[in-house]
This record gives sequence, structure tokens and C-alpha cells, in this order.
Amino acid sequence: MRKIRVAVVGPCDSVHLICEVAKEYGDRVEVAEFTYEDAAEVPAIIAAPHPAPDIWLFSGVVPYSYAVAANPPAKSPLFYIPHTGLSLYRALLQIVCLEKLDLDGISFDKFTREEIEATFADIPLAVKNIYVREFHGIISAAELTEYHYQLWKSGRTKAAVTTMRSTYLKLRELGVPAFRIWPLRESIRSTLELAIRTAEAETFKGSQIAIQHIQIDDYASLAREGGSGYDIRRLEAKLYPILIDYAEAVKGSINIHGHGQYTIYSTRGTVEEVTAGFTIIPVKEEIAKALTAPVSGGIGFGGTARAAEENAYKALGFARHLGKGNWMVVSDDGSVLGPLSSSAYVRYSLRPDSKASERLTKRLGVSITTVNRLLASLDKMDISAVGADELAINLSITPRSARRLLGALAAQGLASVSQEEALYKGRPRKLYRILVNELIAIEDRGKP
Repeated sequence: MRKIRVAVVGPCDSVHLICEVAKEYGDRVEVAEFTYEDAAEVPAIIAAPHPAPDIWLFSGVVPYSYAVAANPPAKSPLFYIPHTGLSLYRALLQIVCLEKLDLDGISFDKFTREEIEATFADIPLAVKNIYVREFHGIISAAELTEYHYQLWKSGRTKAAVTTMRSTYLKLRELGVPAFRIWPLRESIRSTLELAIRTAEAETFKGSQIAIQHIQIDDYASLAREGGSGYDIRRLEAKLYPILIDYAEAVKGSINIHGHGQYTIYSTRGTVEEVTAGFTIIPVKEEIAKALTAPVSGGIGFGGTARAAEENAYKALGFARHLGKGNWMVVSDDGSVLGPLSSSAYVRYSLRPDSKASERLTKRLGVSITTVNRLLASLDKMDISAVGADELAINLSITPRSARRLLGALAAQGLASVSQEEALYKGRPRKLYRILVNELIAIEDRGKP
């Protein structure tokens, strides 16, 4: 099995420690080291040309925060070694036993006051005049250095405890008794194990079987209307080269079943890459230009060929239900995405994913799929004036079902009639305001 590629990022001594612990996992990981003098260098490290790692592992929350904010962002999962309350014990041992300093008057950074007080209570030691500079994201070494230095210079502190190497070195240079927090080996191990498991899961998911069922819409009608059948053959002759190129792009193979039906076999990882994370079909526009008939597609994923094929047929069914020329995806976990290459793109689940959705299902008298589609579609619609026709299109249901759903939402206090739109004939059309706050309140009550 291929080893997991881990990119370790941090100051040189922290990276050395992490890599030393990573040797314990030598049969599962290979490590690439990236060191810096200042955490602000992290975005440049990520953007630099190098073999893409499976995971990025940072020495602390500051370089991790720089990575999260990087543009362009890292394409692999990000992890960092946390500094826990146990990390403080080493620094306190140095202060008391090695430096023989008084614990009255110490400045800390990164940790919360509660964490520091709990650590002293466990020893137990009574400490007065604790100064804490909490932070949870990006902060500069210069800012932390200034914080500790001014407290020491004014006589309010006798020592400084910091999590940043560059701050530690600068404070020492300025004459401040400074002590550095190091990540614990156990914290490194637990984070490495979590990162490895995540990368292995991603590798498995990427190697899942992907099956795409593709079909020329209204093939039977076209064949009947084509007279001699030459027109439908010309249509197929135009489509096939496009699908061959698409199959090559996803590193797959293509089968022709006849009657305008095709199947492409590949893996999830290549399909995800070619479709930009399951959002577009790169050949859809080319097909529309080359053919006079629309083409629909269903993409299914699964751990087995049977599961992937079943999901592909489900996806094709969803696509055809939406109309002609649509492409949908059904994932191995029941998630439905699509239509691809469409402004109406949504994601929802075929399975109940929360108790709140189950309660909504019972209150509204609709399926869990419809509830999840509704929640996923809220940001696609003008929720201040939603009509049955628009709701039907977004939720892939009939206008009659959409009218029933809007009525149920209104009856449950989750929607209200905002206006009536007069049409040129017949009854005025009711437009509803969907009360998102009420829906969110139900969702929030469903969370643990």
C-alpha cells in the first residue's frame, strides 16, 4: 500500500521533534519537512511547486491559521499539533527547578486563563499576577513579543511563557526570562494518527468505483421520426467521439449499449477532479453545440460495482425527472448533487441526517428527501416571494406537490402569504415568504 505523504510545517526545532515522532509510523508515512523563520511564510510554502502531500501537519495553531487563510488554499486536509494544559508543566518545571524563579508574576500566551489556573491547581501552586494573551487564529510574533516585553519592562512580570519560537528568541535577546511551550510527544502521536486515518479514508474514497450512465433523451421518438434511421446514426456518431474524450479525461472505459445509451467506468477520484468537485460536466456545452438532441447523465459512486451502478441509475432517474439534458450525482452515502453545470445546483441527502429533518418530515407530511432539498435550496430562491412553480423546479417535484408543501409550511407557521400575483386569466397566484428563522430554529433544536 502506498505510504501517506505528510508535509510537516513549522520552525526548525518543532519540525525536527514532529519528524522524530513520525519515524514511529515509518511503515505508513513518508515525511516532507518545511521550515520557516516566521509563520507568515506559510502561504508561500503552500503555493510553492512541490509534490502534493496527502496531509499538511502544522506545529501549532498560528501556522495552521495562516494555511486556512491562504490563497490559493491548500488542496489537502490541514492538521495542527494542539498545545494542551499538560504542555505547561515542562515550562513551569524549568521556571521553578532550573531557573529558581518566583512564580508570582508570569505572562502567558495562547492558553486561556481557565487552562492556566487549572494547571496550577493540579500541581498545586498558588500563583498571583497571571497575565494572559489569548488568541485563536493569526497573530504576529512581533505582537506577542511586545506584549510580554512591556509587562516585564514595567515590572509587572518576572518571566514570560510563549508558544512561538521567534517570540521566545527575541525575548531572550531583550533579556527577558522567557520559556517556550513545546508540543507533547503524545499530542503529536494522536494528531498524526488522526491525520493518517483521514488520509487513508480519502484515499479509499478516491478509489471508489464510479459509473456514469449517459443517455440521449427521447431516443425512441427521434428514431421513429428519423425515417430511414440515418439521422439518429449521425447523432450517435457526433456524440461518441465527445464521450470518448470524456472517458479519457476521467481515465475510464466506455461501453455502448445501443439505442443512445452509454456507460463510462472509472474511479471517484478522477471524476471528482474532472468535474471540479462534482459541480460541472466539462463536455455538456460541447454536446449541446454538436447535437440537436439533449443528453442526460447519471453518475454513481460505490465501494462495489453493484452499488455504484445502482447509484448511477438513481442519478439518471433524478436527472430525467428534472427535464432534458441534466446530469446528477448520487454518492455512496446517499448524497445527491446537481444538476451539474447549472445555476440550480443543490446538494441534499437521500437519508435522514438529523432529528430536526425527521420532525419537519412529520410536520409537513412530505418525504425526508423533499425536506433536505428544501433546506438545500433556500439560498437559491427569493424566499420573500416563492411560488409553487419556482419551488417545484428547485425541489424537482410537481407544481401540485409544491403547492401542497407551501400550504403545509404556512399551516405550521413556517411560511406566510406575502402577496398575490395577478395573472392574465384565472385565479391570482399566491407567493409565499418562507420564514427561514423558524426553520433554522427547528434545525437548532435538533442538534445535540
